Amino acid sequence: MLDFYLIQDSHNISSKGLTLERFGGMEYEAIIELQAAGIIESWLDYYGKFRWGNELIIRKQQQMSQLPKAAVDPSTRIVFAALLQRAAQAHCGLLAQGD
Repeated sequence: MLDFYLIQDSHNISSKGLTLERFGGMEYEAIIELQAAGIIESWLDYYGKFRWGNELIIRKQQQMSQLPKAAVDPSTRIVFAALLQRAAQAHCGLLAQGD
């Protein structure tokens, strides 16, 4: 599972004492599907760690809204759109970490 955490753009992930709460996750197949659709960058590793700032979150929301319905499974679309929406509403970025 690729776990997602809300993180303020100004926070350094290597700061001592920084605690982040997991708020969602996605399975490998969903990430691969979103990569094939061009929503998630192909070079990002499911088993690694990556971070998107709030500005990129908003761009990904726009990309999702322009994506043909058939390009991504409806359940994948719903879960990913919810992750993006929550980050956008909180004016945060996302930190993703594979386990």
